[in-house]
Amino acid sequence: MTEKLGKIKDSLQDARSGRLIFLSHCLLNQNACVRGLASQPAVIRELVDLLLAHDIAFYQMPCPEVTYLGSMRWGQVKKMYGTPMFRRHCRQIAEQICDQAQTYRDNGHEVIGFVMRDGSPTCGLKCAAVSADDDQVWGGMVWHASPLQRFGRTEGVFTEELKAEVAQRGLQDLLFLSLPEVEEAGSFQDALAEIERAVTKQKQSVSA
Repeated sequence: MTEKLGKIKDSLQDARSGRLIFLSHCLLNQNACVRGLASQPAVIRELVDLLLAHDIAFYQMPCPEVTYLGSMRWGQVKKMYGTPMFRRHCRQIAEQICDQAQTYRDNGHEVIGFVMRDGSPTCGLKCAAVSADDDQVWGGMVWHASPLQRFGRTEGVFTEELKAEVAQRGLQDLLFLSLPEVEEAGSFQDALAEIERAVTKQKQSVSA
């Protein structure tokens, strides 16, 4: 502690870029993934490097699964998370996220949108983990279960609730982008290129 008084700033200008994007939790914390799904030691480095190269700050959204079931949960499919209780949990997170998006925008920041996680039963955008067929039973003791999953063209539970909250607040100009969690959920490089095109286009439109 120096006990020095802070200098009175003669300007409100500082080093911030004023650009911000919201990221699914596991993109910045691979420890949150279901065991066996973490593809990198800590963060999705390619995405972090891309955003930093464009001076875009990132806001880490809470993980709906971890905050509901913890970090030692079993892998599940969309219909297992599609309960009224879990949807209420997701809506509460969505409300908090949209509060943050609104307050940044109200104060002159450029909020680009959200990067979700394809393949996730909660955060999937273009696809989410669903049952391989309708006859499979997802329940009982896990050591007796051997159900299969596939990646259906549907949004995850949290994505659905977040989109509903965005629409309710009239924030539909915010982009929804995604990165696949596993290769079966889509091309990582194609998704990363789509994010780069989106953030570059946004920057050009703001500059114009």
